[in-house]
Amino acid sequence: MLLPDYATLRMLLDGMLLMMILYALFSYVVHRHRLFIFYALYMSTMLLYLHIRAEAGGQVTGWDTGVESVVFLFYIQFATVLMQIRQNDEWSYRTLQSMTWVLGLSGVLSVGLYTLHASPDLIRWTHGVSRLYMVTCTFLILPRLAKLRHPVLPYFIAGTGVFIAFSTVTLAYAIYPASFANAGPSAFGHPLTYMQIGVLLEVLCYTMGISVQNRQTERDKLSFQAQLISQLRENEAKQIRLNALRDEIARDLHDEMGSQLSSISIMGQVTAQLLPPDHRARQRLNTISETARQVMDSMREIVWSLNSNSESLQNVGLRIGETAHALFDGTPIHLAIQLPDAGEPLFLSSRQRRDLYLIAKECLNNIVRHANAQHVRLELTQTTNTLRLCITDDGQGFDPDQLTSGLGMSSLRKRAAQMGSQLQIDSRPGKGTRMELVYPANELTRPVVYAVQEGLLSVQ
Repeated sequence: MLLPDYATLRMLLDGMLLMMILYALFSYVVHRHRLFIFYALYMSTMLLYLHIRAEAGGQVTGWDTGVESVVFLFYIQFATVLMQIRQNDEWSYRTLQSMTWVLGLSGVLSVGLYTLHASPDLIRWTHGVSRLYMVTCTFLILPRLAKLRHPVLPYFIAGTGVFIAFSTVTLAYAIYPASFANAGPSAFGHPLTYMQIGVLLEVLCYTMGISVQNRQTERDKLSFQAQLISQLRENEAKQIRLNALRDEIARDLHDEMGSQLSSISIMGQVTAQLLPPDHRARQRLNTISETARQVMDSMREIVWSLNSNSESLQNVGLRIGETAHALFDGTPIHLAIQLPDAGEPLFLSSRQRRDLYLIAKECLNNIVRHANAQHVRLELTQTTNTLRLCITDDGQGFDPDQLTSGLGMSSLRKRAAQMGSQLQIDSRPGKGTRMELVYPANELTRPVVYAVQEGLLSVQ
């Protein structure tokens, strides 16, 4: 059987290693994980090391020992990331870091000695001391890593073991060349053939280990997504129960408190009619009846804010519009209203919609009582980033800097501050008034729609 020569086999093995390098680089482009960069650098420097050894005829030089140090440096970084040593074992991580410093120093020293034409024995001694430190640290780290029971560890040990085994064959060839004389001029008569085969088998083991880790990562993601789905469903159930409780409270307030307040108002009016117009008690009964109606109005606002069906921005806009029409009904004021369309739904909490409603109501009340306006425009709009309430009138206006009390300005600013919104009031005497409230839309809530397809969670 005719065996290939070393040059032919080396070309084949180099081609296979290059394919693995391209695979690692492509994986980095897809996953953006530094593991694949260290993997590609390790294989690239190993390929360069084998090329230098082959060109040197298998002899040890300063250049190949320097490159060898770089190879092991990337190997350590690759192993650290692959088995997550930094997160799992701080002592092993620090030991590996010390090994990188020794490797770097050894590589620089070897190249420097070779450049200065130092004796080969000195270069070998330097190389031997650094490798002895490496072997010692490795034997200290391996038992600690074995306790971690990392899923990639068997493949890592297998790959390293294969490389060491074939490297031992290369070392045996260097010590006992006569034992390999039967191989003749074939590739297996060259010492680097065994090392290169060991490197290729090592890389294949590491690749299988990476595949196992990717599978484990995928399983962890699916497990996390399943937990997230469960949490979302639990939160949804809690929200449904909370909404039901709020609706029940709103109904009780409307049915019980509302009917009783209505009875107080009606009885006050009826009883007042039985007394003479100038009777003092009649005035007090009218005051009681009016107060009861005011409390009923306030209670309706509270019931509306508690009702879960009023959470959407569109419903808030309709409520503000109804209040505006009721306030301006019977007045000469022309009212124009622009409310949000049925775009992306935004939902407000009970506190948010109550504050927004009361700010709008206070502004509209001020216009009716003090502005003497002919035209009023109310706009409630939403964009991707903001929720905007703008109320303008052509009334008599005022000077905001000179206004220290009245008109509910302090109440407006306080509510706006509680909402985390920006309130701006522009007005001048005789020039009307413009009130604008801007609220960041990211402070509002959007409905979360989630679906499960092929085990993956999709949140929209």
